[in-house]
Amino acid sequence: ASAATSLPEVRKPSLAIDLIVDGKRVTLPDTEPYIDDAGNTMVPIRFVSEKLGADVKWDNGKQIVTIIHKGNTIVMPVGSKKVTVNGSEITLDTMAIKKESRVVVPLRFVSETLNTEVKWDGAWSAVNIVSPEYQSKIDNGAVTLDRWGRELRANQNSDEWILMSDTPDNVYKIGKYKITHTDTQRPAKDYYNLFSKEDLDRIVKNIKEYYRLALNVDFRSINPTNYFQQSFKLQGSNGYLNPTPFTNTANFIKQNKVISEGYAYPDPTTLYYFHGTVFMRTKFKFRVLNANDYSQFNMDSIDPSASSESPKWVKKGQWYETYSDVSLFTNHQDFQSTLKIGSTENMFVKEYYVHKELK
Repeated sequence: ASAATSLPEVRKPSLAIDLIVDGKRVTLPDTEPYIDDAGNTMVPIRFVSEKLGADVKWDNGKQIVTIIHKGNTIVMPVGSKKVTVNGSEITLDTMAIKKESRVVVPLRFVSETLNTEVKWDGAWSAVNIVSPEYQSKIDNGAVTLDRWGRELRANQNSDEWILMSDTPDNVYKIGKYKITHTDTQRPAKDYYNLFSKEDLDRIVKNIKEYYRLALNVDFRSINPTNYFQQSFKLQGSNGYLNPTPFTNTANFIKQNKVISEGYAYPDPTTLYYFHGTVFMRTKFKFRVLNANDYSQFNMDSIDPSASSESPKWVKKGQWYETYSDVSLFTNHQDFQSTLKIGSTENMFVKEYYVHKELK
């Protein structure tokens, strides 16, 4: 009974939201942004201090957060829609709240009060935040952005990749593996340009949706039949998928008492074609909150094939960031518009991924 009461509450999984601040996609070390019932994007206060450069003060006794930035002061009592901006009281349609012992605040209100521009791109679930100083760099050509508002490195010295300023070098050094064995190859540097932003957004959203399902599992609520049916909708197929691997996975999650959460952040500029398969390099963020065996927690890691592995380095409750390639598939003639998730083993293919603990 005491073990049961120590488990986290059953949560509704959130779709990954990319946060781009002054041209760089950011990774938060713990609590992720989410959209509340009123449609507001909520972010942890740590994001405001570290990424927006504000001075944040927390009064634990009064449960009040104070945000100071370039002469602007916002006072936000937790649990109240009444806030104070530079001494004047304002009533919002949302409020600062406590979530998993972290204070989260409404992003748009805070960002715009701190004089930054906020744009929501629902096509791929992303928020782009631009400060006046960075906008000046854009306007005078000091920086170059891709179609999603991310900054390209000034030195594009790769024959394979479009190099992004927010992506570490080791991510571009991850090897490429063959699934099929035709001879044709097309590097991301030219292949992704065959796709419109609309097509790439759809692929990104498909990967995010699939891993919202695959990484957010709870042994107390998972239903094997529903798990297969939802997976089927998100996967590229010939119109048929064998339900057995999916129902076996769901049943193992029950047996292994898995509770996990996570997110996928595909990079549309990395779409490439390699020996008959299309791939998109993807950043993952996840943690396993409960399990008998912490190395087997989702479809990618449970009973892996000879080419994949169960990550033995996973620790209870620790957030991880990993990068690997997600394979895509379609048998439709309208190739660009119908690519979907093509494999259930993407995250832990042996020797073809990198990982680190988030601090």
